[in-house]
Amino acid sequence: MELDQIILGERDISNFKSTFETKVNQIIRRLNTCESVFEGLMLANKHPKYKWVNEHVFLSLESAVSSLRLLAEGHINAAGNTMRISYEALCMSILLSSPRKLKAGRGKTAKEIDFYSSFMSEDNLAKAHLSIGMVIQNSTALGLVSGNEWLKQAKDFYNGYSHASKMVFSSLTLESGKSIVGGGYNEEKQDIVSQHLEYIDRLAMQMPELIKEIATRNLTLS
Repeated sequence: MELDQIILGERDISNFKSTFETKVNQIIRRLNTCESVFEGLMLANKHPKYKWVNEHVFLSLESAVSSLRLLAEGHINAAGNTMRISYEALCMSILLSSPRKLKAGRGKTAKEIDFYSSFMSEDNLAKAHLSIGMVIQNSTALGLVSGNEWLKQAKDFYNGYSHASKMVFSSLTLESGKSIVGGGYNEEKQDIVSQHLEYIDRLAMQMPELIKEIATRNLTLS
């Protein structure tokens, strides 16, 4: 292994681009729409409560862009972990902007909380790693008609990229037995990369309407 070249050398993404150009261009168009909606509807609101809402929407958008770049450079595991942050951040913005109390926890420990107040007091129930599950749990109250299915699928998929799982190892080994070190797109990983692109595309497609819904809530909070 020539680690100096792996770490310091320029990364050629031409093979990734030629393979996924149509799909990537579609995602980029959708992310541009997300950015326009965010800048047009969210940034103009200066309500103190919306500082963290805006921060999380921005983090979701930035993480999706970064994940796409990581995929282009062949960093599959890092891309998955970064997209988990994107989904979590979007869910955090939904929860933080909710005007209603929400169910948190399960079983005997379940209770209703004001999510924004719990977040500001650093309550463990308002931690980011729980946000996707909490949005799914409260999807009806939050007005997410189709939220259960696409968010649950994303949660299940990205859980595999948060730990040293079999899924993580599968992205690092080629059929020849050779290990991938430091990224680099390989055609053998086309199916895995395609899966990742679908989840980025799905979030980019859903985000504009979600941002609009979140921005509308700005008018109702005291």
